[in-house]
Amino acid sequence: MAIPDVLKGTVLGRFRRLDRGARAVIMRASVIGREFDLHVVVATATHSESHVRGALEHACRLQLVVESGGDRYTFRHALTRDIIYAEFLDERTRPLHRRIARVLERSSHSRDVALEELAYHSWAGGDARRGPYYNELAGDYAAVVHARDDARRYYTRALSLIDVDSAGYGRLTQKLRALGG
Repeated sequence: MAIPDVLKGTVLGRFRRLDRGARAVIMRASVIGREFDLHVVVATATHSESHVRGALEHACRLQLVVESGGDRYTFRHALTRDIIYAEFLDERTRPLHRRIARVLERSSHSRDVALEELAYHSWAGGDARRGPYYNELAGDYAAVVHARDDARRYYTRALSLIDVDSAGYGRLTQKLRALGG
């Protein structure tokens, strides 16, 4: 089953509000499973128990996980775990996507590089500067040619890479609303 980009964007937006160490803890928990024990996370982590507890508390506040009693936690939804687990796998491919985006960007003057390619690889590479830029451009183009589903996908990808407090977040949210999304 394909996970909708809007849901991915929402979950990853929350996930990226965690600091790097907390993200590592939550990714490790996603590998353990939808339900996991604090002590298993601590035993496999490179952080102290207090750091792991702090990361889990923050993840609870962001509604990524919930306490399920004692020292057990559960991802709020099975799809939340799946999205974060996929993010763990993406960590391994992200550098390659960033390199591909840079190559495409450099060669765009000498050949017809599709905006969609730049948008995809900068997003898949997690490039917080180029990803939102190219995905918003691709979304704007898709909206102009009435490809509403494509526009939604590009705007949602752009949103997944930026901070909810940024001006760009509000602008992209308005564009999504204008599409009915």
